[in-house]
This record gives sequence, structure tokens and C-alpha cells, in this order.
Amino acid sequence: MQALSQLLRSLFKAAHYPTVETDEIFPLHFLDNLHTGRVIVLSETLRFDQVLDAEKLRDGLTKLLQEGDWRKLGGRLRSRPNGYIEVHVPKDFTEERPAIHFSTEVFNISIAEHDLGSKLPQATDGPSLQPGPTSFGHFNARPDGPVTLQDYLCSDRPILGLHVTSFMDASIVTIVWPHAVAGALGFKELLSAWSRALQDKSDIPPLLGARKDVLDGAGTTTDVQSQYSLASNEIKGWGFVKFASRLLWNVFWRPKVESRALCLPRRFLSQLRLKSLKELEDIHGTENGPFLSEGDVLTAWAARFVARSRGRTCPGLLFNPLDITSRLNLDWEAEGVYVQNLVGAMYTTVDADTLLKKPLGELAHAIRLSIQQQATDEQIRAQLRIFRSLGHEKSEPLYGGPDSQLVAFSNWTKFDLFNAVDFGPAVSKASSPIRSGAPLGKPTYMHCASLGENRFQRDCFAITGKDLDDNYWVSAFLYPEDWEGLNDYMQQTWEDLK
Repeated sequence: MQALSQLLRSLFKAAHYPTVETDEIFPLHFLDNLHTGRVIVLSETLRFDQVLDAEKLRDGLTKLLQEGDWRKLGGRLRSRPNGYIEVHVPKDFTEERPAIHFSTEVFNISIAEHDLGSKLPQATDGPSLQPGPTSFGHFNARPDGPVTLQDYLCSDRPILGLHVTSFMDASIVTIVWPHAVAGALGFKELLSAWSRALQDKSDIPPLLGARKDVLDGAGTTTDVQSQYSLASNEIKGWGFVKFASRLLWNVFWRPKVESRALCLPRRFLSQLRLKSLKELEDIHGTENGPFLSEGDVLTAWAARFVARSRGRTCPGLLFNPLDITSRLNLDWEAEGVYVQNLVGAMYTTVDADTLLKKPLGELAHAIRLSIQQQATDEQIRAQLRIFRSLGHEKSEPLYGGPDSQLVAFSNWTKFDLFNAVDFGPAVSKASSPIRSGAPLGKPTYMHCASLGENRFQRDCFAITGKDLDDNYWVSAFLYPEDWEGLNDYMQQTWEDLK
């Protein structure tokens, strides 16, 4: 079956762009080439409440990509004969082969007068549901821009795309890039280094690992051979058939999925965390109870809504990407930054009673325990060994019960994206900001969108993190009939916390 699939793809896919002999070749590493991530194209859209000079933004990013191994991000994706992807960088960036793809759009009106721009989410005093990432396709991607990996492989398009939409009092900055190059941490490092280049600072951090993978040796046959703790719970065989069949059934009968942005004020999560800790204290009978992060509590809170909305009494399987840079004992270089995929996967399995009925603190505690058990150096190496065996065509395994309700999360809070950006030098002197006191060159809102069609993106929550006022921003991908219930659930939680 796999051979037939490969034959059909080879017959009907577009021809790959020819290589240029003078290009410099950089590798993409093994986590970059994992199938699930590398096929995704991401778009990050940031709103600024001042007018930014689009050319200054372009020049700052171009300057960065001319510094040392940062050149790698000015390259083009190319497929090797074995199917793995690498980066080909022009010897010199020219008008014909620039470091980035750059475009602009200018509206001589305020953002409040623009039909779509006026709908971009804004912070609220209480929790609110607002239009989500998929509502802003016009800002997220250009009509002729890439939305799939093949769009890069079959063209000479640069890895990074920059589009700036300007209004008389605001700007929207969109960066498009293939997930094969980097995830959240790498994107954060790009934003930070770009900001320094824009400020004409000389201490731009070097790009590390551009040519040699920092993970070389981790998860290999010569590395520690510990058993992966979840190996016996892999969903496979008839169990996987059952799990996948239910998912495909939902995709077929409930094809429509929508997105919404949740704005959760600082007090919402801080109070919900304290309440959850008090629940654990009451259960365990000690003032020095288990640690819970706001992320644990937010994940538990969102997962409970999905489970109750689906109307099934079944176990839960909660999936979270896991940043490994602070957990894997390697010789990480301090003088520089890594822009590559450096994440593992974390799975939390809980029984139906914990998922649906027990105090929320108990569900959050189960999430915390799974982090403590799976985010060790030994377990990360065991998982990397599994990932290395997958190549670039097989998807990562799932672990849990075949009857489980899957809820997927990503949480970028620790990367502090709002503070990573400082585009102050690009603020136009003629700018008339929307509000006095708006932070110069700092975003007031942002969201990430996965471009192209992904019919399996459902029951998902993408946690962007906290803005400059510590409001949490979350993108939810649910069914149309879920929104009224989610709003009621959110408002009831808010009332209970007062």
C-alpha cells in the first residue's frame, strides 16, 4: 500500500525546482524532517498599534540573513533523492533571488474602518470569544503564496515570507515559514535577532547548529537504551484502526471546523490556578501540595470542555509538544541561538472520571505528573530513538487507549513572543497611534495559523501566551455548535472565581 501511494505521488506531483550549482547547501536535521511537522506551513500575524515602515522591516530582516549562518534562513527548500529536505542558499542575494519574499498592502483608512482589520481581536476586561485565525485568511497568506511543502520544493521561493499591511494608525505584520525549518522556539529567536538587526546592534547572536545537529548522538543506537515508559500503551493494530476510524467518521460527518480567539485576563488564570491548588490541598491534606503551572490548569480547563461537549464517557488523551532544550542534558552552547525543531511529544492519559467529574485540580495534577515522568533526560532520549526510526514518511505514534477522546494543545507561553519583538526603530514618525501609551514597536495581538487544508485540525487549542498586560491568548479549533457552550463555560468559570 505504501509503495502504491509513493507511485501515485510520483506520477501526479509537480516537478521539483532544479538545483543551482553555485548554491551553498545546509542540512535540515532529523526532527526537522519528521513527517507530521515538515508538511506544515505556518503563518504568524502580529498587530501593531502604530504605523511601521515596511521597508525598514524588510531591510532589517535582510540584514540579519546576511550575518554568518543566519544565511541558512534565506535559502530555498530542496528535496534530496532519498526524500529528505535540505536548504540551498544563493551565493549572493539579489533582486532575482532575494533573501526573503516581501510584499506590502496600504489602506488610507484607519484599521477600525477596514472590514476585516476592525475584527482583529483586542484585549477585554473579562474573558471573551472573538474571531479566530481562520477568519483572517487575507492577512495570514498572500493569494500567490505557499501553503504546502510542495509549493516550496517546486519553486525558487525563499523560506521566509514577509507581508506588511499598513493602515493610517496601525500595521499588521505577517511572517510565513515552513515548519520544517523551525517551530515556536526558533521563531522566537528569529523575532529577537531581527529586532536587534533593526536596532543596528552589533551583538546579533550567532545561529548555532546550522550545519551540525546539536542532537547528534541523542537517541542513537550508541546512546542510553532506556525503555520508553509509554511503549506498552502505543495505539496500534486493531486499536489504531478503531481510533482512526472514529476520527475519520467525524471528519466525514462533521467536516466544518471553525476557530475563535479566547482572551483570558490575567486574573482568570491566576485565580483558577489558586483554586486548583486549594482543591489538591483539600484532597491531599497538606499545605505543601503538588506544583501546578498556569499551563497545566489551562490545559485541564480546555480539555474538560471538549470532553463534556462530545457527550462520551471515555478516557482522555491529551497531546502537548514538549520543548526539550531545557530538559535534555547536552552541550548546549550559550553564546548563540538554535533555529530548528527541538521538541518532543508528551501524552497525558486520564480516566473518564478524572476528565469529566473530579475537581479540576486533579486533572491538572495528572498533566503535571505526565510532564514529570516524560520530560526527563532518559525518557526524551528514548523518545528520540523512536523518532529516528520513523524516517520522513511515518507519523509519530500515539499512546493511550483506542477509545480515548483526543485533545491536542500547543503552548508557546514560555517563549514570551510579545516581549521578543521590538520593532521600535521601524515606527513611522508620521504615525498616529490608536491609543496613547501604546508600546512602541510592540505587538498588541498575534496569532499563528497553519496554512492549507487540514481537516484533522479539530479539538485543538493553540496557546499563544501572554501579551504585555498578561492577558492569555488562545486559538481554539472546534465545531460551530461548540461556541455558545464554550462562552457559557468560560463566563461561568469567571463568575465562580469572583
